Amino acid sequence: MKQNKYFVLGITGGIGSGKSLALSYLQNKYNCFVIKADDIGNEVKLKGNACYKDIIKLLGKEIVGEDGEIDKNLMAEKIFADSKLVEKVNDIIHPAVRKEIESRIKVNSKDHKIFVIEAALLCEADYFSLLNELWEINASKETRIERLMSSRGYTLEKCESIIGLQHCSEFYEKANEEYLKKTKRKDYYGLKIINNDSTPEDLYEQIDKAMEEINGRF
Repeated sequence: MKQNKYFVLGITGGIGSGKSLALSYLQNKYNCFVIKADDIGNEVKLKGNACYKDIIKLLGKEIVGEDGEIDKNLMAEKIFADSKLVEKVNDIIHPAVRKEIESRIKVNSKDHKIFVIEAALLCEADYFSLLNELWEINASKETRIERLMSSRGYTLEKCESIIGLQHCSEFYEKANEEYLKKTKRKDYYGLKIINNDSTPEDLYEQIDKAMEEINGRF
């Protein structure tokens, strides 16, 4: 990455924290080029794309639906009963997703100066080397539950089950600290926690302040 040519911002956070709202604001106000790693992860599994054959070779033809595409539900049933299979699938998908992200940044770097990578497993997939800064969109468990029950109709039990499997701020802080210890880069500026327990306007104000700092680096 060439310093000062463009800036790559990573965004992560738990379900119900407000990542989508933050992404929309960044895209609309600051012309950020948003890249959703999970969407690319679905694309690379499609027939004819990078991971299709390797996943079927690993898991078997029984995960293929009548339309010839990999059936997400059948695939999930197969891998989540076996942690080793999860790792092997990730070893197939993550490099392909990263390669596509790098390609999209390169192709669009003439028209966009700030790229945003949103990924649930951003730290686990070790995207730090691509980033100039990492944001965690954070909200309390109570706020997230209230949003999920209101917007998605989830039960309290479902909300608590999903949130219980996800990381807290301490995880991102530790991952960031570990990367800072081992990297010699001068163009990685660390972790910023954006709290979204209040109103959208409060979220936007925090983003504006953070973006002033980022724009000041160009």
